[in-house]
Amino acid sequence: MDESKQNLEDNIIKQNKEIDTLNEYYSKLFEHTQVGIICLNPDGSFIKANQTFCNILGYTKEELQKLNFLEITYKDDIDKSVDLYNNVSENKKRSYNLEKRYIRKDGKLIWTEIFVNHITDKKGKFLYTLGVVTDISKRKGIQDTILEQTKTMQLYLDIVDVAIVVVNKQGNITLVNRKTCEILGFEEYSILGKNWFKNFISKDERMDQIKDFQDAIINKTDISEKIQYSVICSSSEKRTILWRRRYIYDEEKSIDGMISSGEDITELLKLEEEKRKNDELLFQQAKLASIAEMLRNIAHQWRQPLSTISTAASGMKMQKEMGILSDEDFDLGMSSIVGMTKYLSQTINDFQSFFKVDDINKEFTNEELFFKVENFILTTFKASNIELNIRAKEHFTITGSLNEMIKIIITLLNNARDAFAQKNLDKKAVFLESHLQKKSFSIIVKDNAGGIKEEIKNKIFEPYFTTKHQSLGTGIGLFMVKNVVENRLNGKIEVHNEEVSYKKVHRIGAVFKITVPIKKY
Repeated sequence: MDESKQNLEDNIIKQNKEIDTLNEYYSKLFEHTQVGIICLNPDGSFIKANQTFCNILGYTKEELQKLNFLEITYKDDIDKSVDLYNNVSENKKRSYNLEKRYIRKDGKLIWTEIFVNHITDKKGKFLYTLGVVTDISKRKGIQDTILEQTKTMQLYLDIVDVAIVVVNKQGNITLVNRKTCEILGFEEYSILGKNWFKNFISKDERMDQIKDFQDAIINKTDISEKIQYSVICSSSEKRTILWRRRYIYDEEKSIDGMISSGEDITELLKLEEEKRKNDELLFQQAKLASIAEMLRNIAHQWRQPLSTISTAASGMKMQKEMGILSDEDFDLGMSSIVGMTKYLSQTINDFQSFFKVDDINKEFTNEELFFKVENFILTTFKASNIELNIRAKEHFTITGSLNEMIKIIITLLNNARDAFAQKNLDKKAVFLESHLQKKSFSIIVKDNAGGIKEEIKNKIFEPYFTTKHQSLGTGIGLFMVKNVVENRLNGKIEVHNEEVSYKKVHRIGAVFKITVPIKKY
């Protein structure tokens, strides 16, 4: 054998060893790689599968060689697998990826991700198929869990009756709930991705909201805010929303967005405005009713003085005509007229001050308060044959509006006086009392007129509710008293029935008790 022939044989032996080594390497790689590898005939039957693929599906290599890949494919994924397999073959394409489910030998479903590569010869003839299979069941399980949690979260968000809006740090909407769509009048797909500030906040409030949002991002403001502004709906209508919003932070503690929950208060604001107008109307009606009551009091106050003046003047005139008017009688008559005139003048001053809006920080005593009340109302009580008993056990000073307190007490006293109307009772009495507590004082008005029926006791403070004839009452007096006591004096008013004793007569009567903080009023 010559040297050249020997060298050729040595090279062939060397190449064969290298090929054997390479084959052994690829064989080990084929068997021991962490992904499944399969080789299929053009008809889809198994030629070969590595151990990893066998472990994934629970079949032996021998069992797989008797199967077609469609036989172990989940029924819902068969059409997709066949379409891709055939489409790639027909269009001379060599590879594709897909996710599909296989049925394990034990019947369980396995999610896999497959890279498929068709092998052809130089002329393009389809020889066989190589597939690289990865078990993605865990990943799919996590994705399904996340998807389920997302659906559940969306369900929770859709159930709540407030608007939910989430925006990223650019202000673009990433999530909304059903209520938001209802308020805005848009479908979800029409809202997502749009800039919240530029598309849905009213123009007159837009720049302020953008500035606040940008300032929060720059300054990394860690606050929860409560704010009110209007949004623009699909119909161009404005809806006022009370928002509670909180900023969202990323891992570096920088603001990454904002989540807002909003309550539509448009109708509530309309009701409040309507209520405010109604309250103004009630106050005006109460003021007119108070003026009418005072005019009746003036008429009672003036009746006797005017009668005295008239008697004195007519007497002197008659005496003069008869020529028997002496200087002494003249002086006596004129003094009586001047005295009554001064009394009338003082009465006018008293009633003028009653309607004057005085300083709410004015100091006055409980005795001064009761003295003013008595001057205004005593005459009408006498005319109704009702005894007014005023008791101020302690002496104390009140800081507040004297006229306001007078009006409240007079309203309660008039209510007590009217309780006797159309009742044939003797020994009629009304009691006005004051009591001092540690941090408050009480004003009590009670009568012995028979009390308040239990079925109407909870209604007497309602506007326009009255037990009197329409000509005698409007039903706003006690409503206004309660309103002023609770909302302006920070106090409370209570009512109950109790037995009242007066001149050996024991009779049920109504008791109204007002309690007001002595320093806050």
